[in-house]
Amino acid sequence: MAKTLVNNVKEPHIRKRMVWRPSIRFYLVLMNLVLLCLLFPSASLLYLHQEAKSRDAQLHRTIAQMRQALENRTGALVRNMALSAGYAVAGYDFTFLNNIVRQAVAEDPEIRYCLIMDTKSRAVAHSDPAKVGATLTGPRARQAASIMASKFPPTISEGQRPPVYFLDENLDPNLKQPQIMEAVTPIYSGAKLYAVLRCGVSLDRLSTEIRTAKQAWTHRSRQFKIYLASTTGVFFTLGMLIAVLFTRSFVQSIKVLSRGVSRVSHGDLDHQIQPSGLVCAELLKLSEAFNAMTGQLQVSRHLVDEYSKSLEQKVVERTRELKNAQAHLMQQAHEAGMAEMAVGILHNIGNAVTPAKVGLFQLFHRLKGKPLLRSLPAALEEISGVLPIVPSLLEPDKKRLLRILELTPAAIEEEYDQYADKIEQIQHKLAHIEEIIGLQMRYAQIFGKLESVNVPQVVEDALTLLDDNLKKRNIQVIRDFSPVPSVRVEKTQLMQIVINLIKNGCEAMDEVVDQERVLTLSIHHDPGPPDCLTLVVRDTGIGFDPKEREQFFKFGYTTKDRGSGFGLHSCANYLIAHNGAIEAHSDGRGKGAEFVVRLAISTPDGVHEGGEHLEYGQ
Repeated sequence: MAKTLVNNVKEPHIRKRMVWRPSIRFYLVLMNLVLLCLLFPSASLLYLHQEAKSRDAQLHRTIAQMRQALENRTGALVRNMALSAGYAVAGYDFTFLNNIVRQAVAEDPEIRYCLIMDTKSRAVAHSDPAKVGATLTGPRARQAASIMASKFPPTISEGQRPPVYFLDENLDPNLKQPQIMEAVTPIYSGAKLYAVLRCGVSLDRLSTEIRTAKQAWTHRSRQFKIYLASTTGVFFTLGMLIAVLFTRSFVQSIKVLSRGVSRVSHGDLDHQIQPSGLVCAELLKLSEAFNAMTGQLQVSRHLVDEYSKSLEQKVVERTRELKNAQAHLMQQAHEAGMAEMAVGILHNIGNAVTPAKVGLFQLFHRLKGKPLLRSLPAALEEISGVLPIVPSLLEPDKKRLLRILELTPAAIEEEYDQYADKIEQIQHKLAHIEEIIGLQMRYAQIFGKLESVNVPQVVEDALTLLDDNLKKRNIQVIRDFSPVPSVRVEKTQLMQIVINLIKNGCEAMDEVVDQERVLTLSIHHDPGPPDCLTLVVRDTGIGFDPKEREQFFKFGYTTKDRGSGFGLHSCANYLIAHNGAIEAHSDGRGKGAEFVVRLAISTPDGVHEGGEHLEYGQ
């Protein structure tokens, strides 16, 4: 017995060791490496990021200052040229105008072109003699013309300083094509706007300075990254060595504990873990607790050995008694199994019949509604109107098709009626099958399970199941639920009773045309005596007379064309069997009807339940 216990312990232990797990050394080394090798690179990267932001901001300020200086110098130059050009235009000295623009380009290497363009975009003077007198149509010419028309005033007062506008330029130093910033200022002749002076200044020097600054920053950043990678490698190596040295003694202590546990798990309960190889106080306490546990296991093992010896004798005696009782139990089990099998078969047949009845009921009402026949005449009428004008059909074919369309509704209606009759016959057969199953289960003393039921919730569930019927018939539902105690009934049977009463009320209102259709459901507690719960289902349907009321609860009686006469009869039988009652009331034909169900609030043996009062929906 002891060997068996030991073997049972060994097998899961061996299976666990087959799955690889990292050692504690791995976790300790990894922890030190994370602390050493992540903090330094993280701080360095943060510093690099802040340095890059500062450098970018400084570069943008430098570019802005250089551009502002270029604009100031260019603006002063073009204003002076515009003033001189205004005097030349006043004296009709156009030769002087050409000399001004050519001299500006010749004396300043950064000025690429200079020209004077009048209000009609014609070059009055140009640094390129070939373009003098030509009409300028380029993008910058159109932009300068737009500025002249919208930004420059048509006249200027004496001493007023003319404005200078700079057209958009591209400062990308990576572009290979020349980059030019164009300055535009007005020329006034006799205080009247005559033309604009356009001066194109090269941005190559500015782009070169920007490129040089960016290259210097890129070189510095690359050097810093190389330094960061080298330093991280050094820290990684040092961290590895330090982690291995500092964790060596701790890992050795863990190994001592592991070897001790392994020997005990293999059955060596005499083994004691020696404290000399342990370096931590926690591990020392753990070894002492483990040694105490092995001592207790030795005692328990001795007791188990003694008990196993006496247990073998008891097992032999018990086996003899069990063999004697086995024959008797087999006979009882056979009899109980046969009875249970019979009950199960009856129950399964009943469960199979119920959904079949529901499906047939829905199919029957679907066929009775004849949805296809309601929409078919309109569709056939449209087809009949189209056939006479189809040119590809001969006159005899048209008459034959029209005759077929005329006979189709009657044929389909006849087919519908045949199907409905067959389904009704099947429904009668299913009802008969359910009656037989009920009788068999009653004789076998098989009853449904009684349970504490919240009646308002059952009524709500029934309304949910019949929601489509209520909406199709446009019936308004009024609920008048009072706090009532629970009752002990078969929940499914109560649900069937409520569904039957609601369906009967809905069908009774099918013939109501000139008044509102209202279904009222009331639940209240009648303390009695006798103590009971009352459920009232009231409709505004066709009602009934006293003679009909006397026949309502008899088997086979129905006022419906295709009714079975079984619904109210089964409801009454169930309620009477469970100390309940059902009544029907009506003031006459056309005045509606109400059905009153009373359920006894008591246990099956007549003792008062004393159930708690339940609010609706509880």
